[in-house]
Amino acid sequence: MASATLCTCASSRDLRQWNRIIKQKLSEGNATEAIIRYTEAQELGLIGDNFTFPLLFKAASNLSSLQAGSALHGQAMKTGYSHHAFVQTSLINMYSAFGFVDEARLVFDGMHQKDIVAWNSILDAYATCGQMDECINLFDSMPLKDQVSFNILTFGYANIGKADEAEQIFNSTPSRDAFTWNSMISSYVKAGRMDLAHGLFGRMPEKNVVSWNTIIAGYLQSRSCNKVLDLFYEMQAEGFKPNYLTLLSALSACAHMGSLGMGREIHIHAQELGLSLIPHVATALVDMYTKCGSIEEALRVFYKTQNKDIYCWNSIICGLAFHGYGKASLEIFEDMQSRGIKPDDISFIGLLSGCSHAGLVDEGLHLFECMESQYRLSPKSEHYGCVVDLLGRAGCIGRAYEIVKGMPFEPGVTVLGALLGACIVHGNVEIGEVVAKSIADRGDQMSGGEYMMLANMYTRFGQWEEARRWRELMNESCVTKEPGCSMIEVSGKVYGFLAGDAIITQTSYCSV
Repeated sequence: MASATLCTCASSRDLRQWNRIIKQKLSEGNATEAIIRYTEAQELGLIGDNFTFPLLFKAASNLSSLQAGSALHGQAMKTGYSHHAFVQTSLINMYSAFGFVDEARLVFDGMHQKDIVAWNSILDAYATCGQMDECINLFDSMPLKDQVSFNILTFGYANIGKADEAEQIFNSTPSRDAFTWNSMISSYVKAGRMDLAHGLFGRMPEKNVVSWNTIIAGYLQSRSCNKVLDLFYEMQAEGFKPNYLTLLSALSACAHMGSLGMGREIHIHAQELGLSLIPHVATALVDMYTKCGSIEEALRVFYKTQNKDIYCWNSIICGLAFHGYGKASLEIFEDMQSRGIKPDDISFIGLLSGCSHAGLVDEGLHLFECMESQYRLSPKSEHYGCVVDLLGRAGCIGRAYEIVKGMPFEPGVTVLGALLGACIVHGNVEIGEVVAKSIADRGDQMSGGEYMMLANMYTRFGQWEEARRWRELMNESCVTKEPGCSMIEVSGKVYGFLAGDAIITQTSYCSV
């Protein structure tokens, strides 16, 4: 049916038909096709009208194409439609989507007749970019306000984590819909006030999936992973169907907890919902399985996923690297390149880490050199840290030290910590002292483990006074060595144990 409409439209000089097909392409999520159809209409001598241009502005914003949007704005001006209220409001929305609030304001100020929709559009433009002072000024000068106006303010304050201001607007809102309640809950979540967020969530007259996703994401943010899973099942018991965002939070909670059993259950839910192989969920599944130690299941999901994005590739590369499968991560990287996927910073962190854990020194150094020469990526502190760790594990302390000295920016504690650890392991007291002094002189905080390793290194070489001095420095810095923690899953529940057999309760585990 759609193809028949398209064929008819291709030779039609009826703009209404073209508007219908442009709208159809846009509703299908194909903004590029929508703009192509308009160019075809132009070839027939047709010019857009006050219905066409708003659709095209929406297409340009969906494509994040300022160039296309500006060109279309120019056409609207030439045809005289840029002064039509509906077209102007669409322009405000487009420039707002680009983050160009000043351009949106110019369009708004040039409007002869401003209806409530136009006021709300410019209000939303300022709220979205976090300029709440100007947003309030506009709100106060509005001749008429509706529920959307109040919702925009609540959302704007929520977006920048100003819960008290959002609460004032929420309490003064004449009538509240689900969006109002969800924005206020989101505000409490972003401010880390989960007790207030949950209390408000419980008082909601009518919840929707967004409400559940917001409170679930809040508990994930606060590392209350068991609460995330409790709410995941509770929402279904109350008749709400999870969407892909719900699944992402639930899978992330399982990954944090190392709960393979629960992760598999969520995977089954995703399959039943038909969402298991969409890129975002597939990536979360790969991440969960690798963090829970099941590389085989992670690879199974990875290879079943058809439209893998860079995040999915990075997830499996980093997962393989973490478990010491350096060569496998390199093979995945080669496959990724052959498919035309361009690596990013995260790709190289995973690859360099994998080479480090697998002892692939030459391969790791080659990748590090290729970052700039081949991929035009400037190494960051994390990449230098991986290379220092790579060389340090291989005992190449001198070379690692030379790389640190040659860094184009001041080495951070991550890089210096990696070098210090290598010096301690391999007994290089000379460079170890220089690095430790560098950390101390900069005021960076060393961990309790690093203090103890330094003390033990001096003890190992019979330098008792130095060993005692570093232990005293640790005490003076009020640093303690964190006890080790192990996890175990029993009957679908995750428990943690500190060194010395002190049990961490299931509900508090995720905050460890």
